[in-house]
Amino acid sequence: MKYNVLYKDGAVCLPASAFLTCDTLLEVRFLMLLSYDRALCDADDTMLCEQLGCTLLELEEAVSSLREKGLLEAAKKLAPSVANKNLSGKEIAGAIESDNSLKQLIEECEAICGKVFTTTDVSKIVSLKSSLGLDSETVLLLFYYHFEKLDAVGKKLTVSYVEKSAYSLYNQGIRTLDSLQGYIKENERRNSNKYKVARLFGIGERAFTKKEEKFFDKWFIEWEMPFELIEAAFEIAVNNTGKAGLEYMSKILSDWHDSGVRTVEQAEKANADFKAANKNKTKFVEKPVSNGASFDTEEFFEKARKRSEAMMNAVINGEGNK
Repeated sequence: MKYNVLYKDGAVCLPASAFLTCDTLLEVRFLMLLSYDRALCDADDTMLCEQLGCTLLELEEAVSSLREKGLLEAAKKLAPSVANKNLSGKEIAGAIESDNSLKQLIEECEAICGKVFTTTDVSKIVSLKSSLGLDSETVLLLFYYHFEKLDAVGKKLTVSYVEKSAYSLYNQGIRTLDSLQGYIKENERRNSNKYKVARLFGIGERAFTKKEEKFFDKWFIEWEMPFELIEAAFEIAVNNTGKAGLEYMSKILSDWHDSGVRTVEQAEKANADFKAANKNKTKFVEKPVSNGASFDTEEFFEKARKRSEAMMNAVINGEGNK
């Protein structure tokens, strides 16, 4: 994602007004980083996270907060121009002549889509290289990736679909073969985890709620929990409460994350230790009255009164000294 810092260019430190408006140290450090090196405004979010020592989720929250405060905005997104999408045959021929890899790229993309491209199709591929600066390997990977996704659901891949995806990824800072490979790997892992979680919770085909998405992103992305631990926390929650409450599960997973638990075996040991520690705790229990009898105050005082009267009568009658 590309960002614009909304105060004077060239500043290497934050104005007092910006500093006082920030809520967290991460927000301050993020603005100072972009101010110090404006080239980073165009950097991949993954690179920014490495510079700041934070997770993608933490960066997203900081960016959202800074946008609300009017200190940051996303740069205008790049979109394909009409001119680049409608090149003439002569212009295409000139592009192919100046780029030896372009002809082979077009032929390989045609083979993936299973059709001969029109002039408009070829214009779009040329635009991906000339306007976005993508190399042939990156463009080809985009075609392969989307072909497999669409083919799995019985749909045909088009150049327009790839073009739309390429510009969207470019605006997210994904512009090289390495960053695209990383994106695909992370996206596949996330989708796989979502599918497993949906089956675990019996969600079915419905989309996750925002609350569910927030919990799942925290578990899988921020804490990088393996799915096996999610299953273990699910079983503990159901056994202890009769349901798989997200808050209850997140508390379990948070404790494991803080304790460095990374395997099911470690989780089982942590759970056993917790039960053992709580088993020895004694609870206050009110003692029952012996033989199940209850204490009757009226009867007690009546008997005491009768004893007192008997003792008084004995003294009056001179029997108390015997």
